[in-house]
Amino acid sequence: MASLPEPVARLALAEITRPPVPLAIPNGYRLNDKGLFWEDGENWRLVAGSFAVLALTRDRHNQSWGVLLQWHDHDGQVHRMAVARAALAGDGREVRQALLDRGLHISAATRDRNALLAFLTQVTTTARARAVSRVGWRDGCFALPDRTIAPDGADLVVYQGQGLAEHDYRAAGTLEGWQGEVARHAIGNSRLAIALCAGFVGPLLGLVGAEGGGLHLRGPSSIGKSTALEAAASIWGPKAFVRQWRATANGLEGAAELANETLLVLDELAQLAPAEAGNVAYMLANGCGKSRASQTGDARAAKRWLTFFLSSGEVSLADHARSDGRGKRNPAGQEVRILDIDADAGQGLGLFDTLHDAASGDALARTIKRGADEHHGHAGPAFVQSLLGQLESLPALIRAGVDAFARKALPPGATGQEIRACQRLGLLAMAGELASRNGILPWPDGEATRAARTIFAAWLAARGGVGAAEDRAAVQQVAGFIATHGAGRFQPITGEAPTVINNRAGFWRQDEQGGREYLIHPQTWSGEVCQGMNPTTVANLLAQRGYLRSGINGKNAQSVSLPGLGKARVYAVSSRICQDEAA
Repeated sequence: MASLPEPVARLALAEITRPPVPLAIPNGYRLNDKGLFWEDGENWRLVAGSFAVLALTRDRHNQSWGVLLQWHDHDGQVHRMAVARAALAGDGREVRQALLDRGLHISAATRDRNALLAFLTQVTTTARARAVSRVGWRDGCFALPDRTIAPDGADLVVYQGQGLAEHDYRAAGTLEGWQGEVARHAIGNSRLAIALCAGFVGPLLGLVGAEGGGLHLRGPSSIGKSTALEAAASIWGPKAFVRQWRATANGLEGAAELANETLLVLDELAQLAPAEAGNVAYMLANGCGKSRASQTGDARAAKRWLTFFLSSGEVSLADHARSDGRGKRNPAGQEVRILDIDADAGQGLGLFDTLHDAASGDALARTIKRGADEHHGHAGPAFVQSLLGQLESLPALIRAGVDAFARKALPPGATGQEIRACQRLGLLAMAGELASRNGILPWPDGEATRAARTIFAAWLAARGGVGAAEDRAAVQQVAGFIATHGAGRFQPITGEAPTVINNRAGFWRQDEQGGREYLIHPQTWSGEVCQGMNPTTVANLLAQRGYLRSGINGKNAQSVSLPGLGKARVYAVSSRICQDEAA
């Protein structure tokens, strides 16, 4: 039998560490520091460069079996990848492409490529690793596509995502370079600072039981929004970590799943169709994609994720969603799940409050972008590493910090939505403070908290103050109902209706000013007109503003004689509510 040939290229510039557990090599193969060889009759053929099989992988349900490989590329850099065996069922092209892309030599001959796939399908070992399909925490370890951050002695957890799609969790430069060229410029710059805090909040969401959500930076072009996005993206990877809103809903689901417990960055909201904007944004915050059927018709598990996203656009999400002309109202709670922030800091410097030592806002933006391009991908993993060993004590500490933030930042009389928004920004503040105290952000204590307070005050002011947004939404909803159904579902209280009234919502009569007054039954008031809101609170608000006429007893509902019904309690709403809203 012929001797083993020399490999085409020596790929390992350093010895590959072999696992302590021996491999069960399939018959007809040899694997050593020269490569993987396959016996073809009288000859041994070089199938691939040298690699190690570290373990067999499987998920917590003992499914998704795969094989964990490790090798060195041509420059001696270590690569590790978990290959799902389901990906070997066809011609294995996606697997070969991923291995070649990461510097593993693979023979171009078809029979050799088939031999490699057969080897990966058959090789076995008693060593095991837990496979996960999403990045993020599992069993005290944090899995990333190219590495796992784990405490000493922990069972091995590895990312084995569906397919072998490219990812952008890549590093360049140094953490120190990032701190000096990017992060230090956020001191005193509230918008830039809160964007960086957003980059660190992902690993904390699951620990404290928080829901997903996001920040949307709104403002005209050239104000500095892209600078904030690229700076935040550099916490986890290069500029390519910034994705575009123009992707399909399916594509955004995949991006969100890949950003699980890290950060999803989305630029240029205008590229997303207005009709889709509200639902897509809420889907991202809600953490669950659509259920779909497999080729056999069976239901496939929907993609799931828990992430925070940072977005930008020239208009708010709500305004963009309404720009399709249908006036669709945002899903309940979206305004506090996705906080709309004016990107202009109001100092005449665009995004910035201060320029530090830069000559202009444009010069500072270029400095930050250049720094993010040269130094990226270190801060996020370093932050996760700093959390190891504190996972049990951190949740209570973070919740206490969020509560303390809310107590100081919330004004008297804050509504439920405003409390939730304040708590969300309090969590961002805690992420920034933790990153500072653990040496990741080069900021003084309290810097993240000050930035979050500034952002919350700006968000509250944009809504018109405490309670203003809820009041405005209530008036708009009642006005919208009357504008939509006033002619078709309301019957005149005297005389004959010009058309047949189907599904009657109430009656109307002339008021003293010559306008109309719509008389709405309490059941319709609570079930339709005020759907999703507190009907008593809405009635009180309209009475205060003069849109609802109270009864003689001072109550919001009054007793009126109605045709065919006799005396009945109704809410009497003036048609002026529609005129005022239109104005």
